[in-house]
Amino acid sequence: MPEMPEVETLAREMRDTLTGKKIVRVALSGLPLRRPVPGDFAAKLRGRTVQRILRRGKYLVIELEPKAFWLAHLGMSGRLVYHARAFQGGRHTHALIRFSDGSLLEYRDPRRFGFLAVYEVARPEQIPEIRSIGRDPLGPGFNTAWLQPALQNSRRELKAFLLDQHKVAGLGNIYVCEALYSAGIHPSRRCHTLDSGEVSRLVEAIRKVLRRAIRSGGTSFSDFIDLQGNPGKNQYYLKVFRKERESCARCGNAIERMRQGNRSTFFCSCCQK
Repeated sequence: MPEMPEVETLAREMRDTLTGKKIVRVALSGLPLRRPVPGDFAAKLRGRTVQRILRRGKYLVIELEPKAFWLAHLGMSGRLVYHARAFQGGRHTHALIRFSDGSLLEYRDPRRFGFLAVYEVARPEQIPEIRSIGRDPLGPGFNTAWLQPALQNSRRELKAFLLDQHKVAGLGNIYVCEALYSAGIHPSRRCHTLDSGEVSRLVEAIRKVLRRAIRSGGTSFSDFIDLQGNPGKNQYYLKVFRKERESCARCGNAIERMRQGNRSTFFCSCCQK
């Protein structure tokens, strides 16, 4: 699943490529996504111009003029691909947005867990999906002063807390595993047991792994590609994720895998006691 660095990669490319373009045509496949594409989706997009591209957690928020917000979530396998010239779409193309200069933006999603909608509201914070998400780990409000009391009030396992989009918006399995390894904290630790030093290390570790991933253009194992169709490179810099039985870069012990909920967790039992 694309996580925050992958969505941020797309948002930055879309700012350079789509800002100022006017939407003239929207073609939909009619196939359902996780939620049906609203019936007025195409009508609300047509005639509007792209003003800004924002990211909120794992959501892309495209601000349009006249005022509206186009919300996109990539789900498990969604892709946004830019085409400078005519393109007819393929088997998994769910939406083709054509601009006045003849270029197109394609939304494709083989597994159909994505989400598309348009909201005619004044601010992104009025969008229901945005209103319900938690702190952005690269935003100014994500710090030790906020995270420590939030953890002290929780008896959950730490990994589950960090994956909860209502608590921390944008983190997924890859970057939680990497951040916990970087911070030297076991993923099964109960939230309320972390001391202030550990929380401070965790905040810095989360920021570090996310920024590195963004610089690398995101992580690509199978599904994620950028706006031009290129894979990211952050998979080459991962320390524990999908590294089961490989040697830990710090201590040489074998990286282990365990199940937490319905996800695999990768960690070093020596470095993350």
